[in-house]
Amino acid sequence: MRIREKTLTILLVLSFVANVSLLAVVLVPEDEISPALSKPEEVQTFPTATMAPLPPVRGTGNGSAASMQVPVIIQTVKVDRGGPLLYEEVTEEGAMVNVSVEVVPGRGRVLVQTTPLMGIAFQDAANLAVVVAADRSRVNLTGSDIIFSIQGPEEVSEIDGPSAGALMTVLLLSVLEDFPLNESVTVTGTIDENGSIGPVGGILEKAEAAAGSGKTLLILSDENTQVFDYREDVRSLGGLRIARQRPVVVDAKEYIEENLGIRVKYVDTIDDLLTDLRAPVSEAAGIS
Repeated sequence: MRIREKTLTILLVLSFVANVSLLAVVLVPEDEISPALSKPEEVQTFPTATMAPLPPVRGTGNGSAASMQVPVIIQTVKVDRGGPLLYEEVTEEGAMVNVSVEVVPGRGRVLVQTTPLMGIAFQDAANLAVVVAADRSRVNLTGSDIIFSIQGPEEVSEIDGPSAGALMTVLLLSVLEDFPLNESVTVTGTIDENGSIGPVGGILEKAEAAAGSGKTLLILSDENTQVFDYREDVRSLGGLRIARQRPVVVDAKEYIEENLGIRVKYVDTIDDLLTDLRAPVSEAAGIS
């Protein structure tokens, strides 16, 4: 009987000690909790990869903007039902879209506002254009947002590809370095991190669209010096006259200037491109 009483006494003492300890923990101020214990609302954050800020040699103005037209290739898919089967006919044609850039106060973001929608390749080109332009101008863009806006034909649902990369770079440079653009000129070409202009497809269709919009000079990458022309090859076989279209490689500049009525120039760097896309001094100064 005494053993049972002793046991109960010991249990009561242990229970009292445990309650006192728990109360002490509850009453300890929040700031004195051991660092090993994380607060429930705290979430560990990891550093994100960002561009290293460039030396703030010069700043950008609020609401500075520039725009220009660029030729692109638009694909049209026509579906025909022939009996139980469906046939897709894909046609490509050139078209001009308006591309503009605006630099506004922000958080170093690159934003793309498009009508119609733009694909991932186009957005990647926009980001690369910002890197190249900022590096060349030595402008700190960490406190600015770069907004690219693209306006295309209403009947087109989506445009994609990196062929406007060179133009987007020049547009941003014109804002950062404050120089006007020559509206009679356009360019189609990619841009890489070194500022080199790369080749694109659909040269003839783009040249036709540029000429039709009134542009007088189309600038191409020096890797786009050749295009395919199709010549008729006629042969006689057993009294039959057989004609077929044979592809022939021709000089792009020569062919476009002769057949489409727009001048062509080849470039390989962003510096060469700026030589022609900058507005002439007389035009920039408003001198007729």
